[in-house]
Amino acid sequence: MKILLLGASRGLGKEILNEASGLNFEINCLVRNRKKISTLNKKIKVFEGDATCISDLNNSIENSEIIISTLNVMRKNLFPWSKIINSKATISNTSKNIIEISHRKKIKHFICVSAWGANESLNQIPIWFKLLIKYSNLKYPYIDHERNEKLLTNSNLNWTILRPTALINFMSNKRVKESISIEDKPSLIISRRSLAKFIINIVDKKNYYNKIVTVSKK
Repeated sequence: MKILLLGASRGLGKEILNEASGLNFEINCLVRNRKKISTLNKKIKVFEGDATCISDLNNSIENSEIIISTLNVMRKNLFPWSKIINSKATISNTSKNIIEISHRKKIKHFICVSAWGANESLNQIPIWFKLLIKYSNLKYPYIDHERNEKLLTNSNLNWTILRPTALINFMSNKRVKESISIEDKPSLIISRRSLAKFIINIVDKKNYYNKIVTVSKK
Protein backbone atom coordinates (compact mmCIF):
# COMPACT_ATOMS: atom_id res chain seq x y z
CA MET A 1 0.00 0.00 0.00
CA LYS A 2 1.29 3.45 -0.92
CA ILE A 3 0.64 6.57 1.16
CA LEU A 4 1.05 10.21 0.22
CA LEU A 5 1.90 12.08 3.42
CA LEU A 6 1.48 15.85 3.56
CA GLY A 7 3.17 17.67 6.45
CA ALA A 8 5.88 15.06 7.07
CA SER A 9 8.67 17.49 7.97
CA ARG A 10 7.43 18.53 11.41
CA GLY A 11 5.32 17.66 14.44
CA LEU A 12 2.58 15.12 13.96
CA GLY A 13 3.52 14.51 10.33
CA LYS A 14 7.03 13.51 11.35
CA GLU A 15 5.60 11.11 13.94
CA ILE A 16 3.38 9.53 11.30
CA LEU A 17 6.36 9.12 8.97
CA ASN A 18 8.39 7.48 11.75
CA GLU A 19 5.53 5.14 12.59
CA ALA A 20 4.72 4.18 9.00
CA SER A 21 8.33 3.76 7.87
CA GLY A 22 8.77 0.69 10.05
CA LEU A 23 5.75 -1.02 8.52
CA ASN A 24 4.90 -2.45 5.12
CA PHE A 25 4.08 0.85 3.39
CA GLU A 26 5.56 2.81 0.53
CA ILE A 27 5.47 6.50 1.45
CA ASN A 28 5.65 9.59 -0.71
CA CYS A 29 6.22 12.85 1.16
CA LEU A 30 5.49 16.27 -0.32
CA VAL A 31 7.33 18.99 1.60
CA ARG A 32 8.37 22.57 0.98
CA ASN A 33 12.01 21.86 1.89
CA ARG A 34 13.25 18.32 1.21
CA LYS A 35 16.35 18.92 3.38
CA LYS A 36 14.08 18.66 6.43
CA ILE A 37 13.60 14.95 5.79
CA SER A 38 16.65 12.73 5.81
CA THR A 39 16.08 9.03 5.30
CA LEU A 40 17.86 6.05 3.82
CA ASN A 41 14.66 4.02 3.69
CA LYS A 42 14.13 2.97 0.07
CA LYS A 43 10.37 2.85 0.60
CA ILE A 44 10.25 6.61 1.27
CA LYS A 45 10.34 9.13 -1.58
CA VAL A 46 10.55 12.86 -0.91
CA PHE A 47 9.12 15.43 -3.30
CA GLU A 48 9.67 19.16 -2.92
CA GLY A 49 6.69 21.40 -3.57
CA ASP A 50 3.49 22.89 -2.21
CA ALA A 51 0.28 20.90 -1.77
CA THR A 52 -1.78 23.99 -2.61
CA CYS A 53 -0.22 23.81 -6.11
CA ILE A 54 -2.13 21.08 -7.97
CA SER A 55 0.78 20.25 -10.28
CA ASP A 56 3.10 19.63 -7.29
CA LEU A 57 0.45 17.49 -5.64
CA ASN A 58 -0.24 15.55 -8.83
CA ASN A 59 3.49 14.93 -9.34
CA SER A 60 3.97 13.54 -5.84
CA ILE A 61 0.88 11.34 -5.59
CA GLU A 62 1.96 8.79 -8.24
CA ASN A 63 -0.14 5.67 -7.53
CA SER A 64 -0.82 6.39 -3.84
CA GLU A 65 -4.13 5.00 -2.61
CA ILE A 66 -4.09 6.72 0.78
CA ILE A 67 -3.53 10.41 1.50
CA ILE A 68 -2.82 11.69 5.01
CA SER A 69 -2.67 15.42 5.63
CA THR A 70 -1.48 17.16 8.79
CA LEU A 71 -1.16 20.53 7.03
CA ASN A 72 -2.20 23.65 8.90
CA VAL A 73 -2.29 27.43 8.73
CA MET A 74 1.04 28.11 10.45
CA ARG A 75 2.25 30.82 12.80
CA LYS A 76 5.87 31.96 13.05
CA ASN A 77 6.05 30.49 16.56
CA LEU A 78 3.75 29.10 19.27
CA PHE A 79 2.74 32.57 20.52
CA PRO A 80 -1.00 32.82 19.61
CA TRP A 81 -0.60 36.33 18.15
CA SER A 82 2.51 35.57 16.09
CA LYS A 83 2.46 36.19 12.34
CA ILE A 84 0.82 33.75 9.92
CA ILE A 85 3.56 32.45 7.60
CA ASN A 86 1.63 30.55 4.93
CA SER A 87 -1.69 30.85 3.12
CA LYS A 88 -4.74 31.25 5.34
CA ALA A 89 -6.44 28.75 3.03
CA THR A 90 -3.66 26.12 3.04
CA ILE A 91 -5.86 23.31 4.38
CA SER A 92 -8.93 23.86 2.22
CA ASN A 93 -7.00 24.64 -0.96
CA THR A 94 -5.08 21.38 -0.55
CA SER A 95 -8.33 19.45 -0.19
CA LYS A 96 -9.76 21.15 -3.28
CA ASN A 97 -6.74 19.88 -5.20
CA ILE A 98 -7.15 16.37 -3.79
CA ILE A 99 -10.82 16.31 -4.77
CA GLU A 100 -9.88 17.41 -8.28
CA ILE A 101 -7.11 14.80 -8.55
CA SER A 102 -9.47 12.08 -7.27
CA HIS A 103 -11.38 12.36 -10.57
CA ARG A 104 -8.29 10.90 -12.27
CA LYS A 105 -6.57 8.92 -9.52
CA LYS A 106 -7.91 6.07 -7.40
CA ILE A 107 -7.80 7.46 -3.88
CA LYS A 108 -9.23 4.94 -1.42
CA HIS A 109 -9.03 7.04 1.75
CA PHE A 110 -8.19 10.63 2.67
CA ILE A 111 -7.40 11.19 6.35
CA CYS A 112 -7.32 14.87 7.27
CA VAL A 113 -6.28 16.19 10.68
CA SER A 114 -8.56 19.02 11.75
CA ALA A 115 -8.89 20.52 15.26
CA TRP A 116 -11.04 20.06 18.33
CA GLY A 117 -13.23 23.15 18.46
CA ALA A 118 -13.99 23.27 14.74
CA ASN A 119 -17.64 23.67 13.75
CA GLU A 120 -20.09 22.09 16.24
CA SER A 121 -17.28 20.87 18.54
CA LEU A 122 -16.70 24.53 19.51
CA ASN A 123 -19.31 23.94 22.21
CA GLN A 124 -17.06 21.32 23.85
CA ILE A 125 -13.91 23.38 24.39
CA PRO A 126 -13.20 25.46 27.52
CA ILE A 127 -14.40 29.08 27.50
CA TRP A 128 -10.85 30.43 27.82
CA PHE A 129 -9.85 28.54 24.67
CA LYS A 130 -12.86 29.90 22.78
CA LEU A 131 -11.76 33.43 23.70
CA LEU A 132 -8.16 32.71 22.69
CA ILE A 133 -9.30 31.51 19.28
CA LYS A 134 -11.56 34.53 18.83
CA TYR A 135 -9.02 37.19 19.77
CA SER A 136 -5.71 35.77 18.49
CA ASN A 137 -4.25 34.44 15.25
CA LEU A 138 -5.47 30.98 16.25
CA LYS A 139 -8.71 31.97 14.54
CA TYR A 140 -7.17 31.63 11.07
CA PRO A 141 -6.46 27.88 11.19
CA TYR A 142 -9.88 27.35 12.74
CA ILE A 143 -11.58 29.28 9.97
CA ASP A 144 -9.79 27.12 7.41
CA HIS A 145 -10.43 23.87 9.29
CA GLU A 146 -14.14 24.67 9.32
CA ARG A 147 -14.09 25.55 5.63
CA ASN A 148 -12.20 22.34 4.90
CA GLU A 149 -14.53 20.11 6.90
CA LYS A 150 -17.54 21.42 4.96
CA LEU A 151 -15.67 20.91 1.70
CA LEU A 152 -14.84 17.28 2.50
CA THR A 153 -18.26 16.35 3.86
CA ASN A 154 -19.79 17.52 0.58
CA SER A 155 -17.27 15.63 -1.57
CA ASN A 156 -17.32 12.12 -3.05
CA LEU A 157 -14.07 11.14 -1.32
CA ASN A 158 -13.81 8.42 1.32
CA TRP A 159 -12.67 10.90 3.96
CA THR A 160 -11.99 10.74 7.67
CA ILE A 161 -11.73 13.97 9.64
CA LEU A 162 -9.82 13.72 12.93
CA ARG A 163 -10.14 16.41 15.57
CA PRO A 164 -7.34 15.90 18.09
CA THR A 165 -7.38 17.69 21.40
CA ALA A 166 -4.22 19.52 22.54
CA LEU A 167 -1.16 17.78 21.06
CA ILE A 168 1.72 16.98 23.43
CA ASN A 169 5.09 15.22 23.08
CA PHE A 170 4.87 12.98 26.17
CA MET A 171 2.54 10.25 27.54
CA SER A 172 3.06 8.46 24.23
CA ASN A 173 2.10 5.04 25.61
CA LYS A 174 -1.50 6.04 26.37
CA ARG A 175 -4.45 4.60 24.46
CA VAL A 176 -6.65 6.80 22.31
CA LYS A 177 -10.22 7.71 23.14
CA GLU A 178 -12.53 8.15 20.14
CA SER A 179 -15.49 10.50 20.52
CA ILE A 180 -18.10 10.52 17.77
CA SER A 181 -21.03 12.04 19.61
CA ILE A 182 -20.89 15.65 20.78
CA GLU A 183 -22.09 14.39 24.18
CA ASP A 184 -19.06 12.10 24.54
CA LYS A 185 -16.57 14.49 26.14
CA PRO A 186 -12.90 13.91 25.25
CA SER A 187 -9.95 14.45 27.53
CA LEU A 188 -7.96 17.64 26.99
CA ILE A 189 -4.74 16.17 25.58
CA ILE A 190 -3.30 13.50 23.29
CA SER A 191 0.32 12.71 22.43
CA ARG A 192 1.49 13.11 18.86
CA ARG A 193 2.92 9.61 18.87
CA SER A 194 -0.34 8.05 20.08
CA LEU A 195 -2.26 9.93 17.42
CA ALA A 196 0.25 8.90 14.73
CA LYS A 197 -0.18 5.23 15.66
CA PHE A 198 -3.95 5.62 15.56
CA ILE A 199 -3.84 7.22 12.11
CA ILE A 200 -1.66 4.48 10.65
CA ASN A 201 -3.96 1.87 12.19
CA ILE A 202 -7.05 3.23 10.40
CA VAL A 203 -5.63 3.85 6.91
CA ASP A 204 -7.40 0.78 5.48
CA LYS A 205 -10.41 0.69 7.83
CA LYS A 206 -13.63 1.26 5.88
CA ASN A 207 -15.63 1.75 9.07
CA TYR A 208 -13.88 5.13 9.45
CA TYR A 209 -14.96 6.35 6.03
CA ASN A 210 -17.01 9.57 6.14
CA LYS A 211 -16.70 9.99 9.89
CA ILE A 212 -15.61 12.92 12.03
CA VAL A 213 -13.80 11.66 15.14
CA THR A 214 -12.49 13.63 18.10
CA VAL A 215 -9.40 11.85 19.43
CA SER A 216 -7.88 12.30 22.87
CA LYS A 217 -5.98 10.42 25.59
CA LYS A 218 -7.98 7.59 27.08
